[in-house]
Amino acid sequence: MPWTTLALQTTTPVFNGHDDEGAGIRVPSLRGGMRYWFRALAGTVVGDDLRLLAALEHEVFGGTGHQSPVVLRIPDPPRTADRAEARFLGVKGGEHIQYLLGQGLYERTPSKRPAHEGLTRSFVAAETDFHLDLRFTPGTSEAAASLALASLWLLCTYGGIGARVRKGFGGLRITGVSGGTLPGDWTPDDLLTPGLAYYEGLDRLTADHGALARHRTWLAALKAAPDDLATRPDPWRGTRPTYPVLGQHTAAALRPRPATWPTLLITAGKEWRHFRASEGPSETGGRIHTPEYRKVIRGNSDHFPLGALGLPITFYDGRNKDTVNVRNGAEHLRRASPVWLRTVGTDRTRRQLFSFAFLGAFLPQDDKELRVRLGERTLQVTDQDLHDRAMTWLDTMRKGGTFVRTDPE
Repeated sequence: MPWTTLALQTTTPVFNGHDDEGAGIRVPSLRGGMRYWFRALAGTVVGDDLRLLAALEHEVFGGTGHQSPVVLRIPDPPRTADRAEARFLGVKGGEHIQYLLGQGLYERTPSKRPAHEGLTRSFVAAETDFHLDLRFTPGTSEAAASLALASLWLLCTYGGIGARVRKGFGGLRITGVSGGTLPGDWTPDDLLTPGLAYYEGLDRLTADHGALARHRTWLAALKAAPDDLATRPDPWRGTRPTYPVLGQHTAAALRPRPATWPTLLITAGKEWRHFRASEGPSETGGRIHTPEYRKVIRGNSDHFPLGALGLPITFYDGRNKDTVNVRNGAEHLRRASPVWLRTVGTDRTRRQLFSFAFLGAFLPQDDKELRVRLGERTLQVTDQDLHDRAMTWLDTMRKGGTFVRTDPE
């Protein structure tokens, strides 16, 4: 089968790999992202049948004993930028981008040193163009090929690759399609990442854009699918999904005021920090803090709604270091943030901040071993905490509002 070539562009810096040399943009990273979004799409039909979900994913992307029918290659990988090229960290307000990068990607530097020296990894710069070649092995079903393209479209429309993708980094978009023949109902225009007009009309992440609307038929046509899959009722009606799933248990908002990607991430970082730490200096006598620091970490309350935005969280006041995390017995686990930030749009000077959230269960309720812990204390984070925190952020972003009360530092 001939190759289909997709023209792609990074929309924000991509931080891949685990060392200073970085790893650029790699096929395994794209595959991992495509698998994530496949599960979010298939989950709209499969529900909580995780064995079936795994079997369908295995058929589309391969696994042990089964080669993936989707062949990807990057013929000319984009150049990895040196840390000194991260000039966006040194602009006015760059500290808010540093905040979004988090401690894993950025370490604070002395005020007289260049800001880029705090970056712990190299990266692929924003607005870098490259090509992705794609083809399917002989005998690949139209359904599997169509679902693979759907997963790639979702990855580039809503997600990204690399570290801190939920905080706006690692964005990609498909800008062109050439060569080869696309499977099923896919057309080159359908495969392109949409412009601002698409995001303006979204209040949730849907699975009905263009060819994507046939996802239920494609899933039912897979060999691993049971005979009744196409006619099954909505599996999540009346209950919250236990993993990220598109559809009714999501919400989305496009913030007005277009700008360049660095300006948008400066705004996002400042807003996110004040959203999380909503007690101002006048209440705490110094820097802004989260209410949970006063009530839970230094108080007696066991209700920790801040945890709904992702765990672990570490508090450090110069003397004491306290970490709140999810544990399964003695094992420490992560719970990723349900809220995603992304810059969208085709005009580099008029992009907008798009936020969305998966409003599922905070933790699976049937797993009694999972606990949110602070030392030996068990804390409470509820599904309603997740919903309320996410919707507060989204509603404020949609209106162009702000969480910023004052600049303490």
